Amino acid sequence: MTDYWQSLRQNGFVCLPSLIDDALLEPLRDDLACAIETCRVVQQENGITQRTEQTAHHVLTHDSHFIELLERFSGWGITELLQRMLDGAVILNSFGGLNNLNSTNAYVRNVHRDVRSWSAESMQMAQALVLLDDFTQDNGATLFLPGSHHSAQRPDEAVFEREAVKALGRAGSIYLFDSRIWHAAGVNATNNPRRCLTLTFTRSFHKPQFDYCRALGEAFCLGQSPHVQQLLGWYARTPSTLHEWYQPEDQRFYRKSQG
Repeated sequence: MTDYWQSLRQNGFVCLPSLIDDALLEPLRDDLACAIETCRVVQQENGITQRTEQTAHHVLTHDSHFIELLERFSGWGITELLQRMLDGAVILNSFGGLNNLNSTNAYVRNVHRDVRSWSAESMQMAQALVLLDDFTQDNGATLFLPGSHHSAQRPDEAVFEREAVKALGRAGSIYLFDSRIWHAAGVNATNNPRRCLTLTFTRSFHKPQFDYCRALGEAFCLGQSPHVQQLLGWYARTPSTLHEWYQPEDQRFYRKSQG
């Protein structure tokens, strides 16, 4: 883990190769396809169709294999690295996905970073890029500008094009990266899919983009392991009644361990 940590500090990203086996990869691909279809219906209903094709947001559901993916993060050492990156207990901030086809021009192709507020002192958000297909030179692999997590300013397009590196890797690999890094989805020059899952994590006291505990329900959350409950934000909820506020320490909505 020391080498991974050094790469994260220096470059802003690191690849953890070939973690996910085929037995889980294929269901994850199927679940992403269903999630993209579901999100597209809502995007069209609400008129949010410009450059959102083949994107999906907040896709955790009871019947998907995404929870199983989160469960494995601990054994792979990913949760430990996330905690080190963010210097404390972490929760899931968002869980999405993308199929970067050659026919799409989704917003993720813009050079961007995923935190809008600059923080030079510390990392405010960390991300996991889960490769569901091989990321190759030709199929639109994500582009990272090494070391740009130290810069508040958006890089010049020419600089990014010249110095960015492609996040190459086999399907089942996972990239961890500092959300301050400037990056973009590449252009897929093949006729094949280039699918990935995109997860963000923050400290427990940051507001997540989506209330996963409420969306999944109390019974579902209580049925998960403590590790998954932590990532879902079960120990960092906001009470809405005095009865929820006045609880024994081990049943409080926001626990002492969350910082």
